Amino acid sequence: MTEQAHTPGPPVPSKPEQWDRISEIKLKVIQKDPLLLDPDDYPEVRREVLLSWKRSLLAGVDTWSTAIPFDEDFTPKSRLAQVAQPIMNRLEDQISDLSSWGFLTDRACRLLTAVVGDSPQAKRMRQVDLRPGLCFAEDQIGTNGIGCAQEQQQSFIISGTEHFRMNTGIITTTGVNIRDPYTKRFVGTLGVHCRREYGSTALLPLVAEIGRSIETQLLASRADGERVFFDFFLRTQRRFRGAVVGITKSLFITNTQSRELVGEADEDLLRRLAEEACARSKPRTVRRRLSSGIVASVQISPVEQARGDFAAVLTLELETAHQSVHFDQGDRDLAEQDRPDARRQLGQALAAGHAVLLTGERGTGKRFIGSEALRRKSPRSEVAEIDGSVAHLDEDRWLKALQQAVEDAGSIVLLSHIEEIPLRLMTTVSDLVARATCALVGTTSEQVDDDSPSVFVRESFPVVVPVPPLRDRAHEFSELCRDILRELEGSDGRATSLASKSVAALVASDWPGNIRQLRQVLATSRIRAAGREIKQADLPARYGSGQASRFFGEMERVERQTLMVALRDADGNRNVAAERLGMSRATIYRKLKRYELH
Repeated sequence: MTEQAHTPGPPVPSKPEQWDRISEIKLKVIQKDPLLLDPDDYPEVRREVLLSWKRSLLAGVDTWSTAIPFDEDFTPKSRLAQVAQPIMNRLEDQISDLSSWGFLTDRACRLLTAVVGDSPQAKRMRQVDLRPGLCFAEDQIGTNGIGCAQEQQQSFIISGTEHFRMNTGIITTTGVNIRDPYTKRFVGTLGVHCRREYGSTALLPLVAEIGRSIETQLLASRADGERVFFDFFLRTQRRFRGAVVGITKSLFITNTQSRELVGEADEDLLRRLAEEACARSKPRTVRRRLSSGIVASVQISPVEQARGDFAAVLTLELETAHQSVHFDQGDRDLAEQDRPDARRQLGQALAAGHAVLLTGERGTGKRFIGSEALRRKSPRSEVAEIDGSVAHLDEDRWLKALQQAVEDAGSIVLLSHIEEIPLRLMTTVSDLVARATCALVGTTSEQVDDDSPSVFVRESFPVVVPVPPLRDRAHEFSELCRDILRELEGSDGRATSLASKSVAALVASDWPGNIRQLRQVLATSRIRAAGREIKQADLPARYGSGQASRFFGEMERVERQTLMVALRDADGNRNVAAERLGMSRATIYRKLKRYELH
């Protein structure tokens, strides 16, 4: 639990003249365009407070409102509330004679439980209906201790007129974030509030101490099996300096090193390995290629649990050029199945004698993947590509060429751009596909839509394999870049490679043009690069300086990509994007800043 950072600037106000001056400044601030607000223009107000005012204005909070938003659908039955209630009851006894009250909120700043002292001033709070579900988020009621602590993810104190709402200028509020020691996740916020003249910076450490008591109880409330597992995870983490992953029936926890190594696409693989080792009840070491392309030696250690549950702690050690880990044929077969990508599915279908349709957005490389798979199946044969986009030029001649290709049992055929085949030919093409005796792969960029004329041709393919867009293929991004750079090398004979920061910047982009766009970016960057390595400065400005100036881990890249897609789908409207993602505006602002999208 981190206490409020001490930064140069004015102190927390504690005198009437300070509160009056801040109130005057706030009245001026709320009249301005929030986008033009600069904390440096108001040196008498703490920078963090001014930025909170700015966010409150951007969220549309009314500084004169007195209503507290309420979530009608909120259910306060949470583990945090249950564990913390005895501590909150003790807090109520401790503040019984004070003008104080305490709030415990969930991670969305919704009230879980509240306690109020018995002093005359505090009793006024009892007149407020402190129902579970009242929301104290910054984007709902403006600057306050709980909302600022949640927004900045650090303990915070807001005094008097620093509050955004005018009616809260007579109180001091605090916020201390609660993290589950077991999962390290932020679960809620504790706030102890009082009249502003009774508050001081000394209040915050006291609230933090109560917060630590709640965290201790969260850990103690875990079942015996969970504590055994967590203790084993911590011991392994202290002993092994590399990547450590803990897996149970309901949890997937990682240490700092593994966050950069293990991607979301690897979770199913590691969970499957953990379950298998637990079923055998003995440790196991296997060699696996992760979604990033890195090969790692994975040691799985089962942890004894109650019947019906399983738990294991995994350590991952990267394989070096001088290192070789023994694994048997069964492991080899499983390793090949670890990545259920389009290439593997396509190869399996062709090997089984099925015609395959590749679907996906334009530019995702469907034709390349299809041609590559067909050549692998028949290395000595030439791929006969029948392009549906040119069928309208001479329909009869085009149809005859398709018929000759698909009726030759020894040929390998790529039928591309199915969605552009003229309507008059659809039924005939559908029959030819259904009766094809050759190895056949089709491609279409259309979504599966029953109203589309090409539905007859699509339904003639017994197997459909979707090719995901480039933005969803971070696990093979490095490999794709290497393939494209090798292809470009053939034009001038100059070999080039990508620096790690360049890869990180490219992976973080949205790629609406998919592989076509990536090929163009890489070709441009090769020209700009002075040496054999493409550095971040060599990338076009959109990718080099404006994106990903720091390296993001796999999980961070997934979250960053999700935010980018949500913003794009919402036409840049952050409120709409936040609503669709199920997060507050304050949270989406924090994440946009973290991922350099603001």
